[in-house]
Amino acid sequence: MKNIYLISLLCVVLASCSDFLKEYSPDQAYVRNYKDLDELLVGETYMKTVFGSESDSYYPYVHLMADDTQENNIEDWGDIDFNSFQKKYFGYVTWQYRVGYSVDKLSTTAEDSDWNKLYKHINLANMVLYEIDRQKAETDDDRQAIARIRGEAYFLRAAYYFTLVNLYGQPYQPSIAATALGVPVKTSAVIEDQMFPRESLETVYTLIIEDLEHAAENLEGITRKSIYRANITAVRLLQSRVYLYMQNWVEAAKYAQLCLDLQSDLIDLNTFDGSSKAFAETDSPEIIFSMGGNNIPNMFTVLFAGLSVSEDLKKCYKNGDLRSQYFLTEDGWNGYWDCNKFVRQGETNNADVSDNFMFRTAEAWLNLAEAYACMGKSNEQTARKALDHLRTHRIETSAYKETTLSGDDLIEEIRTERRRELCFEGHRWFDLRRYTVSEKQPFTGAIRNTYTEYSDWEVSSVTTYELKAGDPSWTLQIPYEVLRFEELTPNPRNERAPISTEN
Repeated sequence: MKNIYLISLLCVVLASCSDFLKEYSPDQAYVRNYKDLDELLVGETYMKTVFGSESDSYYPYVHLMADDTQENNIEDWGDIDFNSFQKKYFGYVTWQYRVGYSVDKLSTTAEDSDWNKLYKHINLANMVLYEIDRQKAETDDDRQAIARIRGEAYFLRAAYYFTLVNLYGQPYQPSIAATALGVPVKTSAVIEDQMFPRESLETVYTLIIEDLEHAAENLEGITRKSIYRANITAVRLLQSRVYLYMQNWVEAAKYAQLCLDLQSDLIDLNTFDGSSKAFAETDSPEIIFSMGGNNIPNMFTVLFAGLSVSEDLKKCYKNGDLRSQYFLTEDGWNGYWDCNKFVRQGETNNADVSDNFMFRTAEAWLNLAEAYACMGKSNEQTARKALDHLRTHRIETSAYKETTLSGDDLIEEIRTERRRELCFEGHRWFDLRRYTVSEKQPFTGAIRNTYTEYSDWEVSSVTTYELKAGDPSWTLQIPYEVLRFEELTPNPRNERAPISTEN
C-alpha cells in the first residue's frame, strides 16, 4: 500500500497549485523555468498566510496544551456553546490518548490535519529541490534566483520536520537520541510504493541540521523578498533554536549570535506608542520571518472562545514590566484578560503575523542568554548581558535593575523571561516539553487545565486534569487515521482521567 500521508500523487498536488503547470500527468510535470518553481514555493510550499481563519491555521492547540490560557468565568452570561475552543480541542486541552474524541467520547474530529498539511509541504519542497537543480542559469540574476529558491526549499523542509518531530517525536535527549522515535522521513520527489517507518530522533535532527546548512549556503547574501519569505537571518535563528532543543549550548549560542549579527533591533517599550499599532506587526524591526495564520484574536474572543490569559502567566510580569500592558489587556468581563500582542486596542482580527511561526530578534537574544547560562561558570556574564539587553527594552527605566543571578537561578529567570516575551507565539508548549528532559535544571513540576460543563446557563461540573513532568503525554499520539493504515509504532501516551471533579 502506498503511504498516502507521505506521498501525494503529482497530478493531485499540482492541480491544487496555481495554473502555471498547464500540463501534468500522474508521472510527469512540465516546468518551464525557475519562476514556475518560485510560484510553487509561494503558493503551496510555504504555510498559508491567512488570518482569522481557523480552518487554515496550523496546530492552534499548542496554546491550549500549555499553561498560558485558562477558561473564562462565563456562568453569568453564556453557556458551553460559547466555549468553542476548549470544547473543540478537549482532547488536546486535557492531554487525552485520542485527541480527536469529544468530551463524551461519542464523536470525533480528524487528528491528522496538521500531519497531512506538513507532509504535503515537505513533499512539495522535495519536488522543488529536485526540479531546481535541473534549471539552467544564464545570468547572475538567474543563478541568484535559483540559489534563493533552493535555499528557501531547504529551509522549509527543515522547519516542517522540526515541527513534526516536536509534535509527534519524543523530546530530544542526547543520550537516547539514536534510539528514541522521531517521525517518518522522505526526501525524494519520486513516488515510491513503500512504507516509511519512524526514524530515530538522531536521524531526523541530522537531516534538519543538514538542510539548514544547505539553506544557509544558498541564501547567504540574498536580499529578503518580504517577511513572508525565508532569508539567511531566519535560517540562523532556526539553527539556534534547533541546537537549543538538542541541548548543544555551544552551537545554539554560535547561531544565535550569527542571527543577531544580521538583525538585532528591539522595540523599546519605554517609547512605544501602543495606541496606534500593535506590538507584533509586519513593519516591526524585530520581525525576521513569518508564515501561517494567527488564531489568537479568535481564541481570546470573550463571547465565543471562553478563554482568557492564565493567572499563572499574568503573575510572571513584575512591576514596571511594560509587556503586561502591550502584550496583555484586561477586557472588563468577569476578570477576562485578552492577548493584545497582535491587535490594536479595541480592534479584532487584524493580525498580520503568525501566532505559531513567527521569528523575532527577541528569541535570538533569549537563545543566546539561555545557551550561555547553561554553559555555566565564566559564560554566565555573557548570559546576563544578553538577558539585560532585552530587559532594558521591556522594563520601565525607573524600575529596571541589572541581573545578578547565577547558576540554576539564572537559568530559571531566563526561562521565565522567555515565557513573558514569547507568550502566544507558539513557544511555551515546546519549551516546557524540552525542559522536562533538560540536563540543566530539569522541569519537575506539573501543569493543570480545567474543563467546564454548563447546563441551563449554569455550571454543572468542573473537571481538572494534570500533566506531570515525565508523563509520555508531552508527545502527541501519531494521528489515529495514520495508525489505522500505516505500520507505525504508536507513542506510549496514556488514557487520562481528571484528578478532581467539582459539581
